[in-house]
Amino acid sequence: MSVMQTGGPTTVAGATVVEARALHRLAVGIVRDATRVGAGDVSVQLADRRGDLRVSVEVPVVLTRQGTDPVSARADALRDAVVQGMRDLAARRVGAVDVRFRGVRREMQRRVT
Repeated sequence: MSVMQTGGPTTVAGATVVEARALHRLAVGIVRDATRVGAGDVSVQLADRRGDLRVSVEVPVVLTRQGTDPVSARADALRDAVVQGMRDLAARRVGAVDVRFRGVRREMQRRVT
């Protein structure tokens, strides 16, 4: 559990509590959106790193027909998405993001009729 005090204007005293499970689900959603894979293909572990979050991510490499970015560029983009998403949505500072690619998925083309 994490308790956070906000500096924003408020007329009622109180605290915002974000449980560990909520942070985990948020991280899974951020990774899922950034990599365009299903939640079942995403594994996320959160740990404390001297007051910051350390996020360990496992996802498959997604192959597309339009060409592919190098895996290193995908990992960098994923790191940026996790750091920014956790900062913007949960007011958490991420100190490290470890990315491990496991498996391969082919992007499915959807037909519009």
